[in-house]
Amino acid sequence: MNFQLSSFDDYLNFYSLIELLILLASILISYYFVADNLKKFVSNKAKSKILKDGLTRILFPLCAVVIIGIAQTITSLFFYQGLLLLGQKILIALLIIRASVYLVRYLTNQNSIIRSFESIISITIWILFLLQISGILPQIIDALEDITFKIGAQKLSLLLMIQAIFAIFLAILIAMTICRFFENKLLKKSQLDPNARVMIGKVFRIFLYFIAVVVSLSSFGINLTFLSVLGGAFGVGLAFGLQNIASNYITGFIILMDKSIHIGDVLTIDGHYGIVTLIRSRYTVLKKLDGVEVIIPNEKLMSQNIINHSLSDRKARIVADVQIGYNSSVDQAFEIMLDAAKKEKRVLKDPSPKVYLMGFGESGIDLKMTFYIEDPEEGSWELRSNVYRKIWRKFKEEGIEIPYPYRNIEIINNKEEK
Repeated sequence: MNFQLSSFDDYLNFYSLIELLILLASILISYYFVADNLKKFVSNKAKSKILKDGLTRILFPLCAVVIIGIAQTITSLFFYQGLLLLGQKILIALLIIRASVYLVRYLTNQNSIIRSFESIISITIWILFLLQISGILPQIIDALEDITFKIGAQKLSLLLMIQAIFAIFLAILIAMTICRFFENKLLKKSQLDPNARVMIGKVFRIFLYFIAVVVSLSSFGINLTFLSVLGGAFGVGLAFGLQNIASNYITGFIILMDKSIHIGDVLTIDGHYGIVTLIRSRYTVLKKLDGVEVIIPNEKLMSQNIINHSLSDRKARIVADVQIGYNSSVDQAFEIMLDAAKKEKRVLKDPSPKVYLMGFGESGIDLKMTFYIEDPEEGSWELRSNVYRKIWRKFKEEGIEIPYPYRNIEIINNKEEK
């Protein structure tokens, strides 16, 4: 079917006015009645914000295209619908743009780099649409097909390369959709170790991307031997400029395979203490107790000393130092300190809290209490504070002295007698 515009006089008639009214009515019905009710239904049912926003933006052009299609089928029995065809084509372009943008956002988790391509996608689709309805697109296609060049022994046209690029992009989007379903629906429900799930997901993703590229190029008759040329160029670039990037990717797989670091482990690296929330191919995310997320290149995890507080055992020891006066009862202080620790829910009963007499200082007797928790990622400052407050209140009630340094100052009057 040809969607090219006819002369302007063809639209200045009675039937053009009818088409315009039908077009406006279809758009108004789609926007205010059908799409609005469907948006409310989607808002109540959709769980993800991205899914909710994406579907609500798609509903209007989708409903309008359907209603105009019904109107076009009915009016085709009476007259030719130039304006209806044009309006439907515009709405189809809008639908494709919104669906493409939504798909990119959903698959990339609103990645800032990927989102910068949304405007490029929109502009490209609108340009293709305008070229199509103006009749220029076939001429451009013929011109691109006449521009040829050779890669090795194969002769390729510029049109074929552009089509291959679009096919690769579409195939990768499909592969990303499959990976997203595989990771969210299948891997998360499995009983595999978190590291194993991440590694399987990454291998599956790379495999699908490779298949997507190969199938896309093969479908256009492109000889895959030219990939060896690109592979050689990539190898040279890797040797000179991509060493650190390659090292981070390889290290990421090593970390996942040797299981030295797991998602959920509590680490201290470069003075940062926190819990591992994400292991990517290139970097690892460490979330500190104050909510700040630190992005650590995977290469650092192999080249630096790291304290893994939960490698073999998630239990973490907390130490509380207390000093009492020499006139106070050590045994009573022991009981008060142990009781203060045992009253905290996070403190483990096994191993149980213990108090030690560490020595005799200048001002008092040094005591040290140790107890264990199994959730170090929640931090220890608040817990330690609660224990100290209980000890302080009980010491005051029982008259146990907490010493502090003091000085006697003697003022000597050396005024000369007159």
